[in-house]
Amino acid sequence: MSARARAALVAVAALAAAALLPASAAAARGEMVGGRFSDCFWNYGAFGVHDFNIAYPDAGATYWAAGFRRPPGSKLTLRGRYPHSRYMAMQTYDILGRGVDGLADYQIDPSKGSTNPFRKGANRNSHKRSYRVRVVDAKNPGYPLEAYDGEPRRNKIYVIPDAGPITENDGSQTYELNLLMIRVYVPDKGTDLTGGVGLPKPRLELADGTVLKGQALCDAVDSESKALGHTRVPDPGALLISEDSYRAMRYPNELSAPVDVFAGLTSVPREVPPWFPAVRKGQWRAQYDRRYLLQLWTGDNAPGANPVPPTRGASGGFFPNVHNAYVRTAIHRHFGKVAVFRGKLPTAPATLHGDERMGSGQVRYTSFCMNEAPLTTRVTDCAFDEQVPTNRKGIYTIVVSRPGDRPATARFQCGKAWIRWSKRGDGYLDHDFGWFQVRNMLPSRSFRHAIQLTETPGDEQQVLGRYLPRLTYYDGPADFARSSAGGCSSSK
Repeated sequence: MSARARAALVAVAALAAAALLPASAAAARGEMVGGRFSDCFWNYGAFGVHDFNIAYPDAGATYWAAGFRRPPGSKLTLRGRYPHSRYMAMQTYDILGRGVDGLADYQIDPSKGSTNPFRKGANRNSHKRSYRVRVVDAKNPGYPLEAYDGEPRRNKIYVIPDAGPITENDGSQTYELNLLMIRVYVPDKGTDLTGGVGLPKPRLELADGTVLKGQALCDAVDSESKALGHTRVPDPGALLISEDSYRAMRYPNELSAPVDVFAGLTSVPREVPPWFPAVRKGQWRAQYDRRYLLQLWTGDNAPGANPVPPTRGASGGFFPNVHNAYVRTAIHRHFGKVAVFRGKLPTAPATLHGDERMGSGQVRYTSFCMNEAPLTTRVTDCAFDEQVPTNRKGIYTIVVSRPGDRPATARFQCGKAWIRWSKRGDGYLDHDFGWFQVRNMLPSRSFRHAIQLTETPGDEQQVLGRYLPRLTYYDGPADFARSSAGGCSSSK
């Protein structure tokens, strides 16, 4: 390819990425407000695979955010109804997307006469399903950010980061800012994104006893940012890296000198194969902090690399769901047009079709997702546990390919799940790239193979055992069909 043609290709790719991403603060702040089911308090979102797709959302999840300040001496309470869904949680963050506190659905005691449908054995279809949560203007007193199933029950969530309150200034006065998110995973079939109950309604009691609701409350807490003249979606720098930084990481062979790409993390000139950073057998990496995530491209021994072990994911930005843990591997069509993952599926409650009683399992939820690279932080397709068939031993087969390369047996009825491999690839120049991610949520403390139990890079296989997928590539559908995994066999 000529230099002129390559330059044109780079320009086109950059324009395409810019069109699809909140690449500037102005664009992000303008586009992330007023989505489906949002209101004057829950003003940001909905976020998800079809709504403001950013920060690696699960395709089965939707979340909304509120940014607000409270008058001195006021008390804020959220009143809602438990959704008809697999999971719901409230979580608070600092401005860089690091977790402050997380409150899972089952922890929240129901209002008098109501049922919490997320507790084991509870009636999931109970009509009386109300709760109240108080938003406390204090630091997290010590509740863990990577919770297991069975954490203490409470109806309070804390908003002040360890480093102290987040503040913003309108030119005349400094205000204390709180950031709160609510997530809903896998609404029951036939319900909406909120699980059929809408979002919790805030109630504000002022220091003088006056109670505010609705628009009056939103005006008092400035949740729509009217007083300050801007919205409170955090700087996209908390979520994304720049195109220049990503290019330096992905194509280090183009560099003539080391380049700082993130907080002192350095990409150094070196030769890499066209399919970089993927390797044929996969390289599983648990989620720690953001630096470690980017070291997939820069190398763990790059100048300025983090000490081992790095900090866990809740403190690493990207507004993580603190009830999840992740492992990822890069894949590439250079090795084959069909990538197949096989492993043991953790047990989880079944909820999609509205099971009457809340079940139990080794985890609350498992999903498998294809993502673009950190330049975009987009998810492209997922399958969650109820969409993944297994054999009698609990082993699943997940086939990842483009639609045109999908094997005929890559369907549920043949005992296989299929996940689409997007033609966008990394969301930049490498359209053959893919980032495959496994997600575990709220594991039982008796489950000894949860991703949450990984402690240092390299221990993924030891901890997960059979629950860590094995990766095999096939040249195409015909090659897969001739393999021992390519037949059609019913699931258990």
